Amino acid sequence: MKTSQPHSFVSLSGEECSANRAALFSSFVWNDYKAQLQNRVRGFELERYFALTESEKIGIADTIRLNVSATPYYVSLTNPDDLEDPIRKMIVPREAESVFSPEESPDPLHEERLSPVKGLTHMYPDRVLLFTNHECSVYCRHCMRGRKVSDSKERMLTGDLDAAFEYIESRKEIRDVVLSGGDPLNLSDSKIDWILERLERIDHVRICRLGTRNPVTLPFRITSELCSIIESHNTDRLSIFCNTQFNHANECTKEAKEAVLKLLKAGVSVGNQCVLLKGINDSGEAMLELHKKLLELRIRAYYMYDPELIPGSRGFRTPLAKGIEIISYLRGKIGGMGIPQFVNDLPGGGGKITLTPDWYLGYYKPERMHVFRSALRGTYHLSPEPPDSDREEFYPSLSAETWERIAPNALSAQGKKFL
Repeated sequence: MKTSQPHSFVSLSGEECSANRAALFSSFVWNDYKAQLQNRVRGFELERYFALTESEKIGIADTIRLNVSATPYYVSLTNPDDLEDPIRKMIVPREAESVFSPEESPDPLHEERLSPVKGLTHMYPDRVLLFTNHECSVYCRHCMRGRKVSDSKERMLTGDLDAAFEYIESRKEIRDVVLSGGDPLNLSDSKIDWILERLERIDHVRICRLGTRNPVTLPFRITSELCSIIESHNTDRLSIFCNTQFNHANECTKEAKEAVLKLLKAGVSVGNQCVLLKGINDSGEAMLELHKKLLELRIRAYYMYDPELIPGSRGFRTPLAKGIEIISYLRGKIGGMGIPQFVNDLPGGGGKITLTPDWYLGYYKPERMHVFRSALRGTYHLSPEPPDSDREEFYPSLSAETWERIAPNALSAQGKKFL
C-alpha cells in the first residue's frame, strides 16, 4: 500500500487546469498506447489537471491503498470544472480513502488463503484466477486488489507463471482460467502470446477469460496485432472470452467501441462487470443509461458487483438494498441482455451469490398456486404447480392472509382475475 509523503499542493483555477490538459494531450501521438502509458498522470501531478478539493488533497497524500495513476485518455473523459464528475471519483482519491475501517480487510475474499502457488487463486473447483500482472493503465480507486496492484513486489516472473501452469496441468478438474491482475493486456504482445499458448496446450483447459479494463481506460491497447494473437489461440481447443468494466455511460466512447469491435472480430465475446459505486452510478437512471450504451457498444451485461470490503472503501459502498432497487428499476426498461446480475462476492472466500428483487412471493398450497409480482407493471400473477408434482414442500409458503389480499386482483394465464 502507498505510504503518505509530504507535499505542498498548488491551487490552480479551472482555466489553468484546462490549459495544462491541452498541453499534455497535444504532447504525444494520442492513439499510441505506449505513449499513453509513458505519459500517465501520477499522484501529485493530479493537481495540474484538477482543481483539487481539500478532501482530494488529503486522499492523495494519505491514501492507504494502491498508487495513483491514470492515462491522459482517461483523464480527458473528465470535466475539470465538475467536482462530482463520476470518472474523476475513480481517478482521484478522497479523504475516505485514508481511513482503514474496522470491517475492512486488505484481502476480504481470502484469495491469498486460497492461493496454492504465487499469483493463482483456486476458489471454485473447475476454475482458477491467474494474477498475471501487477500493473494497470489506470489505478482505479475502488480496485479490490489494491494489496497487490501497483506493488512491484507482486510482479509475476516467468518462473512464477511456470509454477502456476504446472499447478493447472496437475488438476484435471480445472477447465476455466481467468487471466487477471493488474491488467493482463498491459503485458507485451509476446508475453500474452506465450501465456495463451501455454493454456492452449493444456488439454483439460477449455475456457480462458481475459479480465481487462483497457477497453475503458486505454482502448488504443486493443491493436490489430494484439487481436491477431488472441484470435490465433481462440480455437476449437480454447475458447477465449473478455470481461471488462465500464462503470458509467461517460466511459462509452467511440474509441471504446472501436476497441470492442476489434475483439469481436477476433471471435471474442465481451461482457461487462460494473461495480456499484456511491456517487458514481448508484441510481437506476445512471445504470440504465450505462447499459443502454453498452448494448450500442455490443457488450452484454454480466455482473453488477457490490463493492468489496477493502481498506478505505467506505466512500464507495452503498446499502445492499440499493443494488436490489437498481435491478428492479432496470427490469422492463431494457432487454434482458442489458440487465446485469447483482452479485456479492462473499467475504471470507464464500464465492459469488446473486441478489434479486422479490418477484416470487411464494406458494399457496391450498390452491396449488405460485404467486408472482410483475416487474413491468407491479401487478400480481398466478401460475399453478403441475398436478403430478412431488415438490410442493420445496417452495416458500405464502400465508393465507397474503393470499386473501392478493388473489382477488391476481391474473392467471387466461387473463382472468382469480375468483
